[in-house]
Formats: sequence, C-alpha cells, structure tokens
Amino acid sequence: MSMLSKTNISISRRAFTLGGVAAAGLITGFPAIVRAQSKTIVTTLFGGAYEERYRKFVLDPFSAKTGAQFVIKYGSADEWLNNALINKANPEIDLPFLSLPVAMRAIRIPGLFMELTPKEIPTLADIHPIFRDTYENKAVGFNYVDYGILYRKDLVNKEIVSWADLWDASLAGKVICPGPAAGSMYELVMIAAQIAGGGSDYTKGIDKLKELKPNVLRWFNTANEVDGLIQRGEASVAAGFGGFRSYALIDAGVPGQFVTPKEGAPMGVLSYHVPTNAKNRDLLLEFVDFALGVEQQTQFGNAMPTGVTNSKVVLDPKVASRIAPADKLLRIDWGAVQKNFTAITRRMQSEVISG
Repeated sequence: MSMLSKTNISISRRAFTLGGVAAAGLITGFPAIVRAQSKTIVTTLFGGAYEERYRKFVLDPFSAKTGAQFVIKYGSADEWLNNALINKANPEIDLPFLSLPVAMRAIRIPGLFMELTPKEIPTLADIHPIFRDTYENKAVGFNYVDYGILYRKDLVNKEIVSWADLWDASLAGKVICPGPAAGSMYELVMIAAQIAGGGSDYTKGIDKLKELKPNVLRWFNTANEVDGLIQRGEASVAAGFGGFRSYALIDAGVPGQFVTPKEGAPMGVLSYHVPTNAKNRDLLLEFVDFALGVEQQTQFGNAMPTGVTNSKVVLDPKVASRIAPADKLLRIDWGAVQKNFTAITRRMQSEVISG
C-alpha cells in the first residue's frame, strides 16, 4: 500500500527477511550469468503469507507456462525505487512491485517507467479504472486492501458509520490512529481535510486532526500494536486499519465491527511498474497481462484473502463480503500529498502526534 502495510499487506513500508530455499522457478540473488542465458525476470516481493500465495498462484504458473524464471529481491518499496533511479539506464530490477505512497513518487519521475495501455497489456481493459488512473497509467494495481474503522461493539455505545464519527465526544481517549510508519496516516490527513471542507488542502486536514486529539489514545505504527490494544480493550476504535486484519481479530473472538465508512475507504495497493529501459520488455508485459488475468486474480484473492483489481473476478461470497468493492474506495489526491509529503510528515509529528 498503501497492500499492502501498510498493515501486513499494506504491507507497505516494511522490509521482510526471509530464509529457506526458493521455490521452483525462483532464484534468490542476482546471478548475472543465469539472467543472461535464460528468460529471467528480476522483481521485488514482500514476504510471509503474501509471498507464499503469490508464488503459488502467479509466479509458478507463469514459469510453468513460459519457462521464465524469477529472481526475487526483498526489501522495501523505498529501496526498490532508489534502485530503479540509480540504474535507470540499465535496470537491475526488471519489474518493481511498489506500494503506496512510494508508487506515487515513482510515476512522477520523468522517463523512469513506461505508460501501460491495453495495446501492450490486453487485460488492462478489464481492470477497474481506479487501479489504472490513480497511477496516471504509469503503473497498474495487482491487489488491494481497504482501510476502514474497526470498533469494539461492547465498548462503543453508538454505531460508527462515517469518518466524521471519530470526532464524537463519546470516544474521548478511545481511538487509535495510524502514524507515519503505519501506512494510512496520509490518507487520514486528506480525509480530515474533506471533513473540514478544505478539499485537497492538507493544512485543513492537519488542523482538523488537532481537534481529534482529545479522542486519540495513541498513534500506532504497526498492526501488532492495534491487535494488542483492541484485544485488551485498552482502545475501543482503530481508525485507518486494514479490513483483513480486522476480520482476523473478529474471527479470533474480539466483539468487533469493521466499517467501510459511507465516504469510502482508502486503499493499500501493490502495483507493477515497467521501466522504460527494460531489456526484456515483452516478457514483462506478458507477465503483467498474465498476473492480471481472471484465473490468477481469483485464486490469489480467495487465498490471501484480499481485493483484486480485475473487474471480471467474482470472489467467494465470504471473501467478497469482507472487502470494500472498488467503487467504495476513496480517490485520494496523491498529487497534493506527494507535493507536500515532507511538510505533512513534519507537521503531523510536531503538531498532532507529539504536540
């Protein structure tokens, strides 16, 4: 996300250290001689359950179909974008797989990534527009998580249906909100700006979040913090928290309710970016088209479980009922966020979180 990390699959700004032997069709490291002698794609990936299912339903089937091999580079989206910049003329990473908000920086770097159209990737015609035009067609989303509001029904005496409900005086000292490392803080700033009537003016959002301070117990940085605080009842409401993680808590016995607010939910998305100077462009485009197909998207979405971007996919009813559909996702003005990213981070830290 920002899927992934964001929380686990906002997965967004976290680095994963993985052990073990790579699955068939995957090679860890960067053996140049292997890459030169085979159909090889160097790409990036987050670990854990996401990696396991992505290999099983996307990478391995493509390897079986085409004979292509995958070299996996682990780390963080920031590292991968920096690598793409340093090696712009001769990309070391063939296909960066980036999360929000890093992906928004990536698409605004002139000449770094190519425009993606249905001419090169036919399946793009089936992708919901939000997962293309968010990236101004310089990338395309693969899967997503939605960020809504989780609250404990036994500790909150009113139904929560809107982002504006977070400011209700009855929630004093009960709300936990995402900090900069959690993934959805920047989205929350822009949501607050909208509530304040400020449009995309982030300063109005920060001012509005100052008004929320009496209700905020803590600004969290990891999903594990939220799990503990909600399970123990120390916090009653988690704002900007991932749906799939919320349902894991509910399934474990927490008397909670996860809400997609009526205004919509921010999304954490993982997206494909094809370097302009990629040497194996045709193979990359073939892979992206394959990964976005109905079969791969359906299998991955049901197994993860997570939202997927192909509009023709029909997920299992239980999975689908726990994911905000694409038309319920918020369109954040990422141009405004990126332009003021440093200022937003600094002011949130000094005036809202610490102030």
